[in-house]
Amino acid sequence: MSSLPIFIAAVANSADDPIYPVLFTWSNHDGEIKEVLVIPDDEWLEQAPIEPNAQHISEQQLYEFGHEAQDILTEWLSELDTDVVYALEPEQVSPLVEAIFAVKHQDPSFEVRSVSEWYQLQGENFHAIIEGEELSTPLHLMSPDEQVLLILQLAADNNLLPDLT
Repeated sequence: MSSLPIFIAAVANSADDPIYPVLFTWSNHDGEIKEVLVIPDDEWLEQAPIEPNAQHISEQQLYEFGHEAQDILTEWLSELDTDVVYALEPEQVSPLVEAIFAVKHQDPSFEVRSVSEWYQLQGENFHAIIEGEELSTPLHLMSPDEQVLLILQLAADNNLLPDLT
């Protein structure tokens, strides 16, 4: 059975000096989108505080509604059966993924690559597709869940996804 690629987005503790994640959004092989707030590890907070961010996520929200890195890692290891996930900005998302795995002294079980690379493997130009869309908000300024949803939707609209039936 075919499965969908996994797309991921994240919000870091700081836009200027990202050290750890405060939010992850990802799609799974069935096209479901999941989002989770991340409770900061004590070591992370020793390195850097949580600064104001575009998603207005506060430290209090993380402790009230977030999940421990170990819980996120357990879910990823059981759900994300892949060697590669794709992000709009892999150079920013990859260190945040690494931070989750590092809590348990593990190396990531998957690599974070560019969404553009996945589209290119499908014979399409992601940037050309985005330019053809009339987006009211630029993709990089959208919330992580909007980013992942739009990337999946554009792939579906361009017949790049396998039929899951």
